Amino acid sequence: MKKIFGLLAMSAFALVACNPDTPEPEPVVEAPVVTLDKQSVEASAEGGEFTVNYTVENPVEGVTIAITEDVVWIEDVTAEDGAISFMVAANDLEEAREATLNVEYTGAEARTIAVTQAAKSVVPTPEPELASFTLEVSEITWNNAYISVTPSEDVEYILGVMTKEAFAPYVEDPETLVAARIAEWQETAEQYIDMGYDDPWQYYMGFEQRSGERTYDVKYDDIYNMDWDSEYVAYCFGMDEEGVQTGYVTVKEFRTTAPVPSDNTFTITIDAMTKSSVEFTVEPTTDEPYYVTIETVDVLAPYGPDKENSYEDLIKYLIPDYESTIEQRTFAGKQTITNSDLGKSVNGFKTYRIVVWGFENGPTTTVFMSEEFKPADPEVDFEPAIYVDEYNHRKVIYSVVPNSSATYYHALHTAAEVGQDGGAALAASLIEGNINANLISGTVQKEVEVQAESDYYVVVFGYNPDTKSMTSEVFLSELISTPAEPQAAPALDVEVTNLAWNGADIYVIPNSDFRYYYECRTKAEFNEYYGSAEAFYEKVYAGWESDAASYGYDVATVASWYTNEGSGVADIGKLTWNTEYVFAIFGVGADGTRNTDVILKEFTTLTPQQSSNEFTITINSFTKSSVNFTVTPTNNDQYYVTVEKVGTVSNYGPDKEKSYDELIAYLLPEYDSQLAPRLFTGEQTLSNSDLGKSVNGFSDYVVVVWGFNNGPTTTVFMSEAFRPADPE
Repeated sequence: MKKIFGLLAMSAFALVACNPDTPEPEPVVEAPVVTLDKQSVEASAEGGEFTVNYTVENPVEGVTIAITEDVVWIEDVTAEDGAISFMVAANDLEEAREATLNVEYTGAEARTIAVTQAAKSVVPTPEPELASFTLEVSEITWNNAYISVTPSEDVEYILGVMTKEAFAPYVEDPETLVAARIAEWQETAEQYIDMGYDDPWQYYMGFEQRSGERTYDVKYDDIYNMDWDSEYVAYCFGMDEEGVQTGYVTVKEFRTTAPVPSDNTFTITIDAMTKSSVEFTVEPTTDEPYYVTIETVDVLAPYGPDKENSYEDLIKYLIPDYESTIEQRTFAGKQTITNSDLGKSVNGFKTYRIVVWGFENGPTTTVFMSEEFKPADPEVDFEPAIYVDEYNHRKVIYSVVPNSSATYYHALHTAAEVGQDGGAALAASLIEGNINANLISGTVQKEVEVQAESDYYVVVFGYNPDTKSMTSEVFLSELISTPAEPQAAPALDVEVTNLAWNGADIYVIPNSDFRYYYECRTKAEFNEYYGSAEAFYEKVYAGWESDAASYGYDVATVASWYTNEGSGVADIGKLTWNTEYVFAIFGVGADGTRNTDVILKEFTTLTPQQSSNEFTITINSFTKSSVNFTVTPTNNDQYYVTVEKVGTVSNYGPDKEKSYDELIAYLLPEYDSQLAPRLFTGEQTLSNSDLGKSVNGFSDYVVVVWGFNNGPTTTVFMSEAFRPADPE
C-alpha cells in the first residue's frame, strides 16, 4: 500500500533587467535535500504512535513528500508540517517483526525509516507441582527386602524394582522411566486387543497402582523376584486412573546380601525306585545346610562350567519362589530322601538326576549331581493267557487268564491303535490317563461292540495303580478280523417332535448297526451352501477326503470322527425362533461312503406371541464398576434385561448392517439357567451385578431391554450411552 502526503514548496526567482545587447547568464538551481531526524524506530509489542521529523532544503514548487510502506501493521501515516507520523499496531505474535518506510521527494535522494517491533511477551504456564515420594529399603536379605513408601500427597502410585543394569538407560533422567512403563502397558493392551478385548492401557496399569503410606514386602507383594548379591533400583512415581503422572520419579538403590561360601561336598546314592518314585541318600562332608531337587536331564543340559549357562544360572532358575518350598527341600547331615519328600514327581518315560548344592541364605557351594537314572518298576511275575471266545460283525468276546494275582490292564483296541511296535506306544499313552476302569486281578471275560470288517487286538499289560506305572511288557491276542455286515439294506427313520421357539427334538432311528452323518441348518443356509440333497453328501464326503489326505488317515477313519450311531435324539444345539430349518442326514458304510439315501426334514421353529410392551430406561447412578438403573414397562408382560458395551450393539438396528433380531439371537444366553435371572415383569430397579454383568470406566455402555416370553415379543429398546465413573 502506498500513501503520499505533500508539502507545497515555493520557489522565488529573481527578475533581472537585461541589456538587450548583453546576454545574461543562466541561473543556478540546487537539488533538493531531505533530512530525517532519525532513520529507525523501535516499537514495543504493545505498539503506539511515532513521529520522525524532516526538513527539505531547496524545495521545488508543487512537489510533495511521498511515504511508501508494505505492511498492514503500520497505519495512519501522515507527512505534514515537517513531521512524519504513524501508528504501530500491537504485535500478537510470539515473534519480532520489522518493516521499512520509504521517504521519497522528486529530485532528492530517497530516505528510509526502519521500523522494528518486539514480539508479544509470553508468560510461560507454570508446570503443575507433582507429588514427591520418600523410599526407604530395609531388612534386605539374599532374595528379599522391604520398601517403605511415603508420598507427600494422597496420590496413587506405581512401585517397582529392576536390576541396576536394567535401570541404566534412565540414570541420567529418571523421568523417562514413566514413558517406558507406559509403552509396556500399551503393548499389553495391544496384545489383548488382538484377542478381542478393547480395554485401554490404563486398565492394565491399574493392576499395578498402589496408594497410601505403606511398607511392601518385595517378594510376597509380587513386586520382583530378586537374586543374591545383586544390585537393584526401587522406583516410584505417581499416576492416576487416567494414566496422568501425578508424582515425580523417586529411586533408591540397594544390594541383596551375599551367602557365605562353604566347602561342603556331597555324595548322592540312588537306593531304590519304581516308575513313579525314587529313594536316594545324600551324604555331605559338613553339617551345613543344603538344598535338594530332582530334575530331568533336558532341564539340566544347558548348564555347567563348559555350557552356555553357568551353574549359578541353574540355581537361579531352580530356586522356588516361596520360602515354604525352599524349607521343604533344605536339609543338613546325611539324609535318605524320596521325590515325594521334595514335592516332585517322576515317571518312567524321562531321565533324571538328583541335584544338590549348599544353601544358607542363598547358595553356598557349586552344584553336585547324581548319575542319570530312568525310573522303572521292579519286575513282576505276570504271564497272561488271552483267548478270543467269540466274534462277529458287531461284537467280540474275549477272556484273560493270568498266572498270578498281579493287577493288569485289559481292553480291545484296533490294529491301527496297536501300531507296529507291539502296542508299546499305545500302553505309554494309556497310563498317562485314567485306566482304572480297565484294571483287574484274576480271570476276566468281556464283551465289546466292534465295527464290521475291522482288525482288533486284545491288549494286556501288568500295571501298578499305586505307582501308576507298567509292571510288565505288553501282551497281544491273535489278530481279530471282524466279518462284513449282513446285506440287509440300511435305512434311517427321522422324526421331528417337540417344536419350541428355540429348538426341537429330532429322533434318528437306524434299522441296523451303521453310522450316520447329519447337519441342521437354516433353510436359507442349506440352500446357499448345498442347494440339494446330492450336493450335501458330495460336499461332506469331499471334506472327509481332504482331512484324510491332510492327516494321513483313510476316509473311513475320518468319517468315524464326524458320525454317530444308534437310536437317539440328534444334537442340533439352540435354534432361533420363527425360522425355517433343514435337517439333513445319510447313512455311512464301513468304507466311509454313503449307504442310504440323503433324507431332508424341513421344519419351522415357533413364533413367540408379540407384545405391545414398551420400555423407559432411566440411569439412576453409577461408579466405575457398577450402574444402577430403572426399567419402566407399559404393561405387565415379561421382558429381558442386559448391559452391553456400545461397541457390541453398534452394528445392529433398523438402518444398520444387522437387524435387532440378529442382536437378540447373539445376546441370548446359551443355557436357560443363565436366561432366567435376567427376566422381569413390572417396574424394576436393577444393577449390573443383578444380571451377572460387569462394567468398567474404560468403555461406553447401554442398558438393553426387549419383551420376552418363549422368545422375543418386542423390538429392542436401549438407554442412552453412558461411561461408568465414580462420583466426583
